[in-house]
This record gives sequence, C-alpha cells and structure tokens, in this order.
Amino acid sequence: MKDNIAVAETPHTERLTSETEPVVRSTSPATNGVKLVGEAFVPGASLLMDGNVVNGAAHVAAGIGIKMLFGPVGLLLAAADSYSKSVTDKYLWNHVNDLVTKAKETRKARTEAASPPVE
Repeated sequence: MKDNIAVAETPHTERLTSETEPVVRSTSPATNGVKLVGEAFVPGASLLMDGNVVNGAAHVAAGIGIKMLFGPVGLLLAAADSYSKSVTDKYLWNHVNDLVTKAKETRKARTEAASPPVE
C-alpha cells in the first residue's frame, strides 16, 4: 500500500503515527487557511488535501446529505468535522467529549474540595 504522505516535510510539518500508517501533516497557518477555504466550498476538502481520500469522500457525501436534511447548519457541521479531523486528527465529537469530560472532572474536584472532611 502506498504511503499516505500528503505534503513534503518542511519546518512547518509534523509526522503523526496512527494505527494504520505514518502521516505527514502541515502545521503552517497558510496551509490550514487553504484547507479552511476549501471547506467553504466542499466539506471534506481538507481531508482530501491531506490525501485521506476515503474519509474525505465520506465527508463530501455526508455533507451533501446533511445539507438536504438540516440546511446550511448541517453543511457547516460537516465542514467543521472534516477540518478538525484534518488539523488535529480528532473528530469534532471527540473534542466535545473531551470538554464534557474535563467539565465533569472539574465539577467533581470542586465538590470534593468544598465538602468538609468526614471523620
């Protein structure tokens, strides 16, 4: 199977190791800006730019279906999910889940700190 290397390595790239194959992903603001502009036209464009054709095509198809169901808001969510996966290697849902988990842990720590010790 071919390497999934989307960009040439420069000072603004990082090498990621995933379950399947190593991926080189750009971290430069210019490249991320181009990805964001691509998402404005086609959801999944940033994943396609990374060379992740299967996931990018899935986001294109899902974006079109979600737009038919929910209108522009659904299209925006599909584009945001694709951009998030491309830039951070985490889906939008994973980011939301991390925020909820952190909020629960913070609330639990505050409750434990505020309650008097039991003797």
